[in-house]
Amino acid sequence: MGDKVSNESTELLSVREEQRLMTRQRIITAARRTFEERGYGQASIGDIAKAAKVNRATFYLHFTNKAEVFTEVYRTVREEQSAQYWSLLGQALAEGKAASVRGWLDKALAWWEDQAALLPAIHEAMASDLEVATRWKDQLDQLAGELGGYLATIPEERREQQRLRVELLMVQLDQLCFRAIVQKVFAIEREALLDVVTGLWVDALGLED
Repeated sequence: MGDKVSNESTELLSVREEQRLMTRQRIITAARRTFEERGYGQASIGDIAKAAKVNRATFYLHFTNKAEVFTEVYRTVREEQSAQYWSLLGQALAEGKAASVRGWLDKALAWWEDQAALLPAIHEAMASDLEVATRWKDQLDQLAGELGGYLATIPEERREQQRLRVELLMVQLDQLCFRAIVQKVFAIEREALLDVVTGLWVDALGLED
């Protein structure tokens, strides 16, 4: 009898946890849609809760504020491609050839094109909310830290500087893609853009042309 009650309690807890996770995911999905439609500054917790079909109290059971749910949206977006994204970057850099880096940049550019609807909110959030900007920098450090295979090919006394260069190149790439893909202030063909960015990476990291 005791085992039966215990099993029923475990199953009930499992169902409740599953429901909790489903609600959390619904909020994240609704938040992304809201940020894409309204931007970061104009989107409110009320807007997100309404889009997710939950009340504000339920929202606060999962997230403490707008910055936290936005960070989760951005983390989810990054995780869609980060597993291979950074692994492939490390491989391309370790090969040390311009063609390898250009191939990776082509894939990176495709990712920015796929996320174009969310990019304005990302840049707005980083510019206006220190909490979001700090979490983004932590995430960048963490991802750059996964380039161990490449950095192992660099003399130890230069590794920290090289890691920083990769991070700064990523920031530059982010800014460039935002202005070229979202704002469209750079009237430059995709292949030409890849050629220019590849040249910048080759020069900055001392790769083979």
